[in-house]
Amino acid sequence: MESKVILVLLASTTGATQCLRIASLMSERLGQKLRLAHVEVGPRSIVFTSAEQLSESEVEQLADRERLETEKLQGIVAEWTRTTGISAEFDLYSGDEWRVMRHYRKTASMVVLAAPYAQPPGHREALRAALLRIRRPVVMVPPAWEGGFGQRLMVGWWDVPPLRRALAAFQPFLAAAEQVEAVSVSQDDSVLEGARAAIAPIAPGAGYRVVAPEGRRTAEVLLEAAAAYRADGLVMGAFRRGEILNWLARGTSTQLIQSSSVPLLMHP
Repeated sequence: MESKVILVLLASTTGATQCLRIASLMSERLGQKLRLAHVEVGPRSIVFTSAEQLSESEVEQLADRERLETEKLQGIVAEWTRTTGISAEFDLYSGDEWRVMRHYRKTASMVVLAAPYAQPPGHREALRAALLRIRRPVVMVPPAWEGGFGQRLMVGWWDVPPLRRALAAFQPFLAAAEQVEAVSVSQDDSVLEGARAAIAPIAPGAGYRVVAPEGRRTAEVLLEAAAAYRADGLVMGAFRRGEILNWLARGTSTQLIQSSSVPLLMHP
């Protein structure tokens, strides 16, 4: 049986250094090797609302951009290997991330990638592909993140299956964290009973609190709480209402993904 690996999906140079840094810490914690992947997307994988068909020159420009990104990524990875001493296989593909993800269904235990909102056209579905194509836990890293990882974890508590799967998947990090706090956006303190039952066996010293929404969106409240807590990771379930409904109604998952300034530890 092939050993499990932590897949680092490098969509572009944006956030690549941050992803490699956090993936290195995850590899050390889990005792798993890293596997790197990058996809050069083709023009057919990029949808533009302003034009039905790309001109020949636009196709060439897109191809040149993708080749240049690949070259720059290879340089970033080479420098990372030199400075850290970590050697990882680097897979290069042509196509799109949705199709490529099927290659890692059996081998990837987790996926690390940069936030999709900051990626160039053609790479903004990478997170969706990782979560829903191989249905593995994902650590999404904001491109500007320069903090640590896994020492001060916050759990966005909502008693739904995706969040409980996230707790199980990220148990090694929760158990090793210096501090863990579960936050529920609610008016009712009783919601924390389930949080204590689920989290206390993993992180006995965890704290629990309820934050009243006061007319604000849940995502906004959670991100404000994470900043005040100085969290270096927010554990959450992804798309608890279903992917399509969240996309249409801009659910909490979608809002957190688009706005988070802290790494998100997610499970679909």
